[in-house]
Amino acid sequence: MDNFKKTPIPSFKELEQTGWEQKAADYHALIGGITRSAAASMLAGDTITPTTRLLDVACGPGYIAGMAHSYGANVTGLDFAPAMVKLAQQQYPDCEFMCGDAEELPFTAESFDIVTCAFGLLHLAEPERALREALRILKPGGRYLFTVWDTPEKHDFFRIVLDAIQTHGTLDLPLPPAPPFFRFSDPVECRSALGDAGFVDMEVKEILLYQHAQDATELLTMLEKSSVRAAMLLEAQSAGAQIKIKQAILHEAAHFKQATGYQLAWPVIMISAVKPDKY
Repeated sequence: MDNFKKTPIPSFKELEQTGWEQKAADYHALIGGITRSAAASMLAGDTITPTTRLLDVACGPGYIAGMAHSYGANVTGLDFAPAMVKLAQQQYPDCEFMCGDAEELPFTAESFDIVTCAFGLLHLAEPERALREALRILKPGGRYLFTVWDTPEKHDFFRIVLDAIQTHGTLDLPLPPAPPFFRFSDPVECRSALGDAGFVDMEVKEILLYQHAQDATELLTMLEKSSVRAAMLLEAQSAGAQIKIKQAILHEAAHFKQATGYQLAWPVIMISAVKPDKY
């Protein structure tokens, strides 16, 4: 009798959680600057007082939570990767951080005035659940804000990486099913998904940010060490394809060289919505 047990294939959610557990420090070191800039834009339009309760979902290294706390808010940060929670707590010791699932938030209804989620929806298996959970825990009239990266046509880094993979490798890979990465880069899709969840007064803005690198190889380091899904695409290619893809990325990056290094457009889509007063 064959007692061999086949190793189960990890789900997309499991791969994401494992990936961010491993890459928390590199994410902070390599692209923390640009995500902090996005955090500042997210909080710019809200009046924050000591009575404001803000939940930062998928808080990562804690940039939004720390900034909101400095403005006077009562802040909680939540992330599914313990390494991210630990890093956030080290960075912002006066804030409260905890492990938790964005798709099943451990809070009672109508607990928060503001819920934020910086780039977190990109890494969720069921983002619709996260939207409904955000609505549930918001007070009537409360605001939900999230960010995602813009489409590859506008985002230099993703365009370079995906063009290289499509040219020298393949996107048809045996990876676990996952939502489209750029789904919420589409304003129409954002409004539709938020409306289906129960939100109103949706606003979508594009924020043009730039990522800087000292040399082209730093872009490869960003790909491999500060991303999960994009890195998985590269790692799943054949050894020969990986070499060609990396060479193509370095070649294309040369077009962005300036006197002080490399500068790439990393535009962000920021979306805000409101929980109806009568819900």
